[in-house]
Amino acid sequence: MNNTERSILKQIYENEKISRKEIATNLNLSKTIVGKYINNFIKKNYLNEVLTHEGKIGKPKYNLFFNKNFKNILVIQLKGSEVTGAMGNFQGNIFEKRTIYLNRLSKENVLKSLFLLIESFLNFENIEIISIGIKGVVNNKEGVSLLSVYSNWENINLKNILEEKYKIFVLLNNGANLMALREKKIGIGKKFNNFIIFNIDDGVGAGIILDNKLYMGSKFEAGEIGHAPYNYSKDALICSCGNKGCLETYLANWQVINRVKKERNLSLTYEEIIQKANNGESYFRSLLFDLSKAISHGILWTEYLLNPEAIIITGKITETQDFFWQEVRRTLNNNLLNKRKHIELFLSKYDENSILEGALYLGLEYFFKI
Repeated sequence: MNNTERSILKQIYENEKISRKEIATNLNLSKTIVGKYINNFIKKNYLNEVLTHEGKIGKPKYNLFFNKNFKNILVIQLKGSEVTGAMGNFQGNIFEKRTIYLNRLSKENVLKSLFLLIESFLNFENIEIISIGIKGVVNNKEGVSLLSVYSNWENINLKNILEEKYKIFVLLNNGANLMALREKKIGIGKKFNNFIIFNIDDGVGAGIILDNKLYMGSKFEAGEIGHAPYNYSKDALICSCGNKGCLETYLANWQVINRVKKERNLSLTYEEIIQKANNGESYFRSLLFDLSKAISHGILWTEYLLNPEAIIITGKITETQDFFWQEVRRTLNNNLLNKRKHIELFLSKYDENSILEGALYLGLEYFFKI
């Protein structure tokens, strides 16, 4: 596919409704050349052309859309004891979601499950890219998982392993970064040039968008806010990274569940804990007020370092009612250097497909990179 063809397809990807004439104008190409390429795409079943508006004056307008079977991107998320995959198309949709559960975390077991998952999708035609989100530190340029305590490995060149095995181009990035890409494309982040998304889940991470681009730092560790120190006491909990008192030891979902089990001898899900706090039960409200201090700590760190336009929180904790977020905002405003300003804090509704959708947009951005 040459650059002109890719440029025409990129116009369709970036614009919800666009016609041949508009593409020709945007790309400074003749309508004849654009028409030639469009006709060829339609013949190959890449595109559909639909009459979307027929005015009373002039010719009817036909807009171009990707055929759902144009090409596919296999999107994958490595998350603790789960390996989840789905097919994604150029309409921005994911489908055929599948999960393999791991009974043991080791390099060999994770890779074996990853292979099984990929091979279960190989019957789909036109798989252009495999796009993977993984927790931990990722060298996205070389496709290396530098460190993932959740997959129990380090310095694994997944790109080379998978490309050699399946002969399909592979992209790799940190899960929180992919959530930031998704937020920039279809979420609250669309209206900001600079923002940070905090994902509070089984781990705690941040995706950073600066000047409309994903920022990962010189050593690919930008956004690992969950491993910033929070508790320096000798009784501080040991984090999954091996250090003591990290922010993640307070905020990670499983840590909150363990805390309730230890302090109240109750075996509750994270959702049940949130619901009890929302219902006004005193212990659970007190617990969440304690968590609000830890969240505020992380937000203030990034506010002073990067001063973004907005901070977006995602994760199951966003299901808490306004009593919690009022306390977070009060803590933030009371600790700002400039008392005349306030932090733009937004909640992005938790979606279990966020990383998969982010992986899809990563693949689409790469495909249309000219």
